[in-house]
Parts: sequence; structure tokens; C-alpha cells
Amino acid sequence: MINIYIVYFFVTSFMGYIYECLAMVLWTGKWDNRGFLYGPIIPIYGSGALAGTLLFTYGYRNYTPLSVFVISVVASAILEYFVHWALEKMFHAYWWAYSKAPLNINGRISLPTSLGFGVAGLVIIYVINPPLLKVLHSMSPLALQIMALVFIALFSADLTLTICVLSSFISRIKSIDDMINQTMEGFVANHMSDSVRLNDKFFGAIDRIDDVRRRIISDRINKADRNKTAFYKRFFYRIRGFKGENFEILNRVLRRIKDEDNDE
Repeated sequence: MINIYIVYFFVTSFMGYIYECLAMVLWTGKWDNRGFLYGPIIPIYGSGALAGTLLFTYGYRNYTPLSVFVISVVASAILEYFVHWALEKMFHAYWWAYSKAPLNINGRISLPTSLGFGVAGLVIIYVINPPLLKVLHSMSPLALQIMALVFIALFSADLTLTICVLSSFISRIKSIDDMINQTMEGFVANHMSDSVRLNDKFFGAIDRIDDVRRRIISDRINKADRNKTAFYKRFFYRIRGFKGENFEILNRVLRRIKDEDNDE
């Protein structure tokens, strides 16, 4: 039985990925890879679908469409807020933002999106689950076990790669930034006298140096070996931004990578 729900989790995570990408096609007119991982799955969708399925299968069995909708709205809001907060704390990055949406909380959740997930809960329980669970229950235990093991192995590899690439990229940017900051501090200390520290010419020079600093960081990343650069760029397409003043340079690099890609 556990293998059925493992496979169910990955299937619905894939469905969530397709839904997100198609929604972006309708919204922006172009395909946009979504989600935290490299692979075509978004685990938050699988987690929500699996939790709802287990709840309405083994817990609250006397449910109605209204109760499914309300529970889906509340549960999805809690799950989405927690996942956004956890990713931000771990990586200082966020993959979605509802800052411009009405009735949002810290840009992590909003009423319109939560209501949308409420509708999605109805679709999962009444439209997707009946045929999907029927197919899964009709499969042999061996086939389910093999599928579950393959999905878990791929997911583990993807998760490891994603975390390693993001951590490596942040570490690399910070080391380059620290090196350039030290160079700038040495330049200011050695070449700027106290009498000119506050004039417009000085601040203009600092602005120009900062522009050079940003270009150096972007160029360092773009001149990395091709495999890592491809990994970095593919991953960055899914990130919407970084949080915190110390990571503003990462937002600049992120914007430059995306701008350069759009110009090609």
C-alpha cells in the first residue's frame, strides 16, 4: 500500500509541474520552468494532494464538496507559507512571490491563490483520484515497488544536485564579492584623501567602481566551465529572487542572467 502512495505523490507532483508551466504559458505567453528542483516535479503539489487523499480516505470520510474546498484552502495556505519560509531561511531565496496579489501575507500566500488551490482540491478528489487510484491499485505490487524505488532514487539525486548547485553558487558569489570589496576598500584607503571623501566626484567614482564590480561578478560566473554555467542558469530561471541586503548582488546577477537570455 505504501508504494501506491509513493507513486501517487510523484505522479501528482509531475501534474503540479505541468499545471504551473501551462499557467505561465497562459499568463506570459511563453514556457517557464517552475519549481525548486531540476526535474519536472513540484513536491508541494504532491504533498498537498497526498495529504488530502489520506485525510479524505482514512480520516474525514463524511466529507462534502464544501468541506473539501474549505480544508484545501486552509491547508494549502499553511503548507505554502511554511515551504516559502523554510526555503527562504535555508537558501535566502524564494521561488514565488505574491507581493502584488491582493490580500497577501508577506508575499508568501494570497487569498486568490489559496482559493485556486481550494478548487484544485476539488479537482483532485473528484476528478483525478478516481481514475488514478484505480490504475495504481490495478498494478502489480512488483511494478509499484520498482516504480517507487526509481522515483525515490531520481528524486534524491535531483534534490542533492539542486542543493549542491545553489549552495556552491551562493558561496562562489560571496567569495568573489568579498574579494572585490577588499580591493575597493584598499583603493579608497590608499587614493582618496579626507578632503574629497564627501564630494560628488568621489561618489561618482564609487558608483563606477560598483558597476565594474557587478560586471566582474557576472563575467566570472559566465566564464565558469560550461557544465556548471548551464546548471547555474537552468536553476536560476526558477528562482524569483533573493532576500536580504547581503544578497542584493545575487539579485543583480540573477537579473543579468535572465536579461542576457532574453536578448539571445
